[in-house]
Amino acid sequence: MQAGYKFLVRMLCGLCLVGGFAACQKVDLPSEEGEDTEQPGQTGDKPGNEGHEPGGADEPEDEVPLPPEYEGAWTVAGILSEYEGVDLDTDYEEMVVGYIVGACDGTMKNALFTIDEIRAAGVNTNLLIADSKDERDASRCMPIELKKGTDVREEANLVDNPEALGRRIGLLGLVKTYFKVVGLKNVAYHEWLTNSGDVEEPDPEPEEPEEPEEPEKPTPDPDPEPGPIQKDTIIIDSQPGHIEGGRSIGHK
Repeated sequence: MQAGYKFLVRMLCGLCLVGGFAACQKVDLPSEEGEDTEQPGQTGDKPGNEGHEPGGADEPEDEVPLPPEYEGAWTVAGILSEYEGVDLDTDYEEMVVGYIVGACDGTMKNALFTIDEIRAAGVNTNLLIADSKDERDASRCMPIELKKGTDVREEANLVDNPEALGRRIGLLGLVKTYFKVVGLKNVAYHEWLTNSGDVEEPDPEPEEPEEPEEPEKPTPDPDPEPGPIQKDTIIIDSQPGHIEGGRSIGHK
C-alpha cells in the first residue's frame, strides 16, 4: 500500500515538471499593427515588377531638342491640353513645333495620312501636325490653316509639296477653334527644323558657270587714208565694142 502511494506521488511530480518546462518555451505572439511581418526569402515586390529599370518600354521617349530660339515653344500634346475648354474667341499667339503627318478633308473625322489620299481629295488648305512623325490618331493631331497666298501654303501644302510629309516644322500663329478642335490659324511665321533639333538651312543655289570671254575684235580705223587712185587702162581696138583690160568704148 505504501509502495503504491509512493508511485502515485512520483507520477504527480513528474507531470508537474513536464508542465512547467512547457510553460517556459517561447511563444510567438501576433505582431502589432504596422510592424514588418516579412519572413525570410520574401522581397515584398509585386509580381511582374522584378527587373524593372527606368527608361524601359513604358517610359516616354526622349524629346528631340529644340533650337535656342524655340525654347519655350509648345509641343502638340502640350498646346492641345493647355487650350482644351478655353474660349478661343480671344487671340492667343503661340509657337508650336511638330511633324507634318497629314491633312483633313473638311472634318477631323476625315483625317488623311497618305499623299495619295491627300492628292485625290485635293486638300491644300490645311495640315495636321503631331509630336511623332508616325502618328495616325487624329485626336493627337493639331490642324494648321494654310491661307491662300501665304508662304507657308506655298511651301508646306502636301498636294504641291509631298516631300514635306514627315518633316519637322515650327509655326507661329493664333490658337483658334479649327475643325471644332484646338488649331492654329493666321500663321505669321514658319521654319523648317531638322530631326536633331536644329534649324534647317536652305540648300545653296547652284552657281552658274562663267561664260568664256570673247576675244577682242580689232577696232576699225575711223578715217582710213585714201590709197592711190586706180585708173582704167583703155585699149582701143579697131573692132567696135571689143575691149581688152578695160572698158568698151564704141565708135560713131
